[in-house]
Amino acid sequence: MRSDLARLIAGALAIVVVAVAVAAVALWADRRDRVRHESDAAAGGVGARAIPIMTANGCSGCHTIPGVPGAQGQVGPRLDASLAGRVIIGGVLANNPENLIRWIRGAREINPHTAMPSTRVTEQQARDIAAYLYALK
Repeated sequence: MRSDLARLIAGALAIVVVAVAVAAVALWADRRDRVRHESDAAAGGVGARAIPIMTANGCSGCHTIPGVPGAQGQVGPRLDASLAGRVIIGGVLANNPENLIRWIRGAREINPHTAMPSTRVTEQQARDIAAYLYALK
């Protein structure tokens, strides 16, 4: 009798643990999707298109960027979740989507002494990159 009760309690506990785990994953996925949507809207881009753009333009050569294959560069700053909390971009611009887009496209026009090259990516490509980077929160 006692072992039947123990089995019943263990089974109920297992069900509760699985239910909590499923709920946690669902909440995490919902938050991730909401952050991506907000970042896309703020930057006017689609972050999902950014990885091939960054790879093709050599961003990974200088920056460490989560989610971008081979992006383990040590020359430029890490482009990770800390980007959203920075006050200044490139040492001269307030951190907002429009300034990040300007910086991505023409860093040397903004600061001729920066090591960051002017990429000459299109406006839309820069918006896609900005959306991706801001979604890394």
